[in-house]
Amino acid sequence: MGNKRKITVGKNSGFCFGVKRAYDLASMNSFDCEKLHMLGKMVHNNDVCAKLKKMGIKEIKRLSDVRDGAIIFTAHGVGPGLYEKANRNGLRIIDTTCPKVMKAQRLAQNFIEKGWCVVIFGDKHHKEVKGIKEWSKNEAITAGCLKNIKKIKLDKKKKYCLISQTTQNVAEFKKIKEYLSKKLPNFLSFNTICDSTDNRQNEIRKLAKKNDAVIVIGGRDSANTKRLFEIANSINPNSYLIENEKGLRKSWFTGAKKIAISAGASTPEWVIRAVIDKIAKID
Repeated sequence: MGNKRKITVGKNSGFCFGVKRAYDLASMNSFDCEKLHMLGKMVHNNDVCAKLKKMGIKEIKRLSDVRDGAIIFTAHGVGPGLYEKANRNGLRIIDTTCPKVMKAQRLAQNFIEKGWCVVIFGDKHHKEVKGIKEWSKNEAITAGCLKNIKKIKLDKKKKYCLISQTTQNVAEFKKIKEYLSKKLPNFLSFNTICDSTDNRQNEIRKLAKKNDAVIVIGGRDSANTKRLFEIANSINPNSYLIENEKGLRKSWFTGAKKIAISAGASTPEWVIRAVIDKIAKID
């Protein structure tokens, strides 16, 4: 039955622009002679992190763990304090912050400096959101859904600015924007959700409807991958989340003739290819 299956891979699967840029920057610098350190995981994908480790890039948890050499700030971005500390310690900074994340950081900084209240739609525990909040001098309010937004005590005399974590749910952002625009006389919103995220989410809605089973590939800690799986699963109960080909189960494909594959923004091409090859061999 394996050769009768139709496997459709989403056109928007795999590395997004920001992750590819970060990976390429780290890879290029790995050829330097100096010690190369990376603050935290470059992306939430164990296969990518393992490959970077093989290149000689040492992952650290704290900037104080670095004595000399260069420090890589990852695609998720960091707050201004870490730039200052790295410079004080004489470290060369390799900044791989995604330009989309940087835009959200600067918006938070600029509007706080102008006296606005900044609301970040995002997971307050996520590395990207923590960094954006630090650029707002830690004054921004964070909320992960419309339900949480409704709990915020709004002051109609103040000006409010809404921005988003780049990997958030577009439909939820629109609901929050609509709610706040009705409640606040002085309100601005900036949809800082990455186009890649929007495209993936729209695509997986279509794939989940048209296929018998959906495989979403990505790191367990990847916010955008989780979002893809949640959307797929809400439409097609035969949706499964895996990190790589090792997570596949033969039973998932019983009677399934049309299989859709989607992958998060931090999932490399070599992992996607390995998943396709293994599915094709399942009887």
